[in-house]
Amino acid sequence: MTKLLKAAARKADAADAPPRRAGKKERTRQEIYRTAMRLFAEDDYDKVTIEDICAGAGVAKATFFLHFAGKAALITAFNEEITQAMSERLAEHKGTAEEQLFFIASVFEEAWRDNATVMRKMLSEYMDQPAKHLVATDLNKSVIDLVSSILRRGQERGEFRPGFTPEVGAAAIVATWSAITAWWQEHPETDTSTFNREFLDIALNGLKAKPEGRK
Repeated sequence: MTKLLKAAARKADAADAPPRRAGKKERTRQEIYRTAMRLFAEDDYDKVTIEDICAGAGVAKATFFLHFAGKAALITAFNEEITQAMSERLAEHKGTAEEQLFFIASVFEEAWRDNATVMRKMLSEYMDQPAKHLVATDLNKSVIDLVSSILRRGQERGEFRPGFTPEVGAAAIVATWSAITAWWQEHPETDTSTFNREFLDIALNGLKAKPEGRK
């Protein structure tokens, strides 16, 4: 797991302990989840079975399904963990909305490098979804909500123009982000810092040349 995710885990451990029964249930869920992430990192996502995860976590298959609907639910949990940890760090980020978007891009880059096999599967799941389900799906909702909040703050501060719905703008950014990240995966020699800045410039300013004399 990334340093970002480890920090989030330490914060969760330091929180007030839940009732004993709920605590045991959560510990079991976390053991299943962490075992799955370790196995995904050691092997390909598609080669790891639910039976493998249960054996590694020391739980019965029925116990797995008490916590997760299936393997895909682990990918959703991974996405939510990254987004939650990122939200906590973003709360301390005092830059402009554009700088905050760049910060998110750099965090996802870090997560990609440290958890490539899971991130690749998450990207694949995202790209395989019909466009009409883009915003509604659990896999995308937490990221889109986070980007929406940044766009909304940008509008309130006058950094972004009014007249567009933040959720629509966020869906467009995240969808494009995913598509060009797939391209980046095929071109690993690309400088990622330049890549992220170029992507955000296109996402925020478009491709159309500005009239002469306009900033």
